[in-house]
Amino acid sequence: MLDSAIQLPLSDSFHLRAIRFEDAAAWYAYLSLPEVYRLTAWNLEGVEDLQVMMRHYASEESGAPIRFAIVRCGDDTLVGTVGFHSLSLGNRSAELAYDLSPALQGQGLATLAARTAIRWMVTSRGFNRIQATALSENLSSIRVLERCGMRFEGLLRQFRNVRGELRDYRMFSLLAEEVLAAQWGR
Repeated sequence: MLDSAIQLPLSDSFHLRAIRFEDAAAWYAYLSLPEVYRLTAWNLEGVEDLQVMMRHYASEESGAPIRFAIVRCGDDTLVGTVGFHSLSLGNRSAELAYDLSPALQGQGLATLAARTAIRWMVTSRGFNRIQATALSENLSSIRVLERCGMRFEGLLRQFRNVRGELRDYRMFSLLAEEVLAAQWGR
């Protein structure tokens, strides 16, 4: 569970904070758009599906997934999320996931949010390996991972069932030593 008071600056206009139940409608509004939905593994039928996930983010169990809201500084409006699922405390590894409203894509915000969350996970939580998967055709997401310095590890054939179809994913990773050596302008 994230401390509800945590805020991580991204720029003069955006920061990260713990996701809240009241963010569900704004999150669903862009996740349900066809151009976003087709490049994700989400299987959403409504806001309620996100609220179920948000209960996991609010859990105090060790190893519970972590999710930040990417919000505008002026009005605290959610425009994206970034976080970690599939945490393995014993192995000190976690899988990065993120999404962003299409209105803000292509401006470097997803990369900045991912870098900030990765650095926080390594320095504040002591994780050693951050990995991420992206649908093979999600070239924008693959570029974000590459700009974060993640290394391509291979193609995971028919890795996940995405709304009834087994789909191929690309696997990337980054180690703590690489994060600490990274010159990300922060």
